[in-house]
Amino acid sequence: MRKIDSLLERIYEKNSLNGNYIIEVSLNNYAGIFNDWDHAPYKRKDIDPELITFIQESIDDIPLEYNVDICFYFSEEEKNQEREKIIVSRLRTYYTIYIEIKKNKIKSILKNAIIYMLISSLLLTSSYFGVLYRENIVFYTLTEIIIVGGWVFLWEAISLLMFERRKVNILINNYKRFIVADISFRYKKLPEE
Repeated sequence: MRKIDSLLERIYEKNSLNGNYIIEVSLNNYAGIFNDWDHAPYKRKDIDPELITFIQESIDDIPLEYNVDICFYFSEEEKNQEREKIIVSRLRTYYTIYIEIKKNKIKSILKNAIIYMLISSLLLTSSYFGVLYRENIVFYTLTEIIIVGGWVFLWEAISLLMFERRKVNILINNYKRFIVADISFRYKKLPEE
């Protein structure tokens, strides 16, 4: 067993049926899943941003090679299968929408990288002609500025393609894990007074 696996098993319960790690969320009631500021009906409510942050930080702990399940624990709620279905649907819709948003972000990154490469090529090519006028200090200084600008634009294009795109791809892969996650609900009985 790898060290990361043994550490994960100390933090997250593992589903014995499918081997997925379970992200456990404890709430008082169904309303805790949804944004307090959103007064739309349950079928259209936004997910609570703090809940999304908690789930995303949890999934960041778990390597991409593992799938996850989500288990909601409620202490004050009676089981309501209709609301459970709505919650599952809202969570899957939420992540499906964000996958599309992040795919558009990748397209934007690629577009910007191409623009930066073109600007870099233009600047570096034009700097070649400035080298021909080394005797004139003004042309020489402008040429050096153009060369630096060309390399800066080239680095920005490389940074977008190598680093930014990778971060967005990791988010998309995590969102896909949420979409296929088994979402379950457990209810705790409160002690009677």
